[in-house]
Amino acid sequence: MRIAMRIAMRIAMRIAMRIAMRIDVRTGVSHLHCRHRTRAGGFTLIEVLVAMTILAVGVSALVISAGASAQRAEHLRTREVARWVASNTMAEWQAVPGWPEIGTTNTEVEMVGQRWFVRTRTQKVADADLRRLDIEVRAVRDADSYLYSVKGFVGNPEFRL
Repeated sequence: MRIAMRIAMRIAMRIAMRIAMRIDVRTGVSHLHCRHRTRAGGFTLIEVLVAMTILAVGVSALVISAGASAQRAEHLRTREVARWVASNTMAEWQAVPGWPEIGTTNTEVEMVGQRWFVRTRTQKVADADLRRLDIEVRAVRDADSYLYSVKGFVGNPEFRL
């Protein structure tokens, strides 16, 4: 898309320069320097149509680029909030005096005016005083893919200070 935009801009600049200088394509002589010019000043219909076409292509490329940029910004905002939800959930598990049950739990969290669905998988590890937590955050309850995930460990509450 950027290459096409550069090419269109180069063509537009060349046409604009020719129009501005009014160079005769056949002779290569500028009409500004010709005293015996018989044609009245102004642009031909073809020159105007070519210039408008190039401007239309350029403007449409800019509109498409702006739309894609806005969409990416919204996706990044959503992913960042999902990261906050996952990090908060992990911090809560590490701070509470309880010991998480082995298995999968599904909870709902409200943040920035939106409901988030958190799936927490708790697993045993080789150390009996640790449990592994895999936290996945989704915007839709039954979505196959998650927006963000955090993996961490929770220690035995008897040894926490």
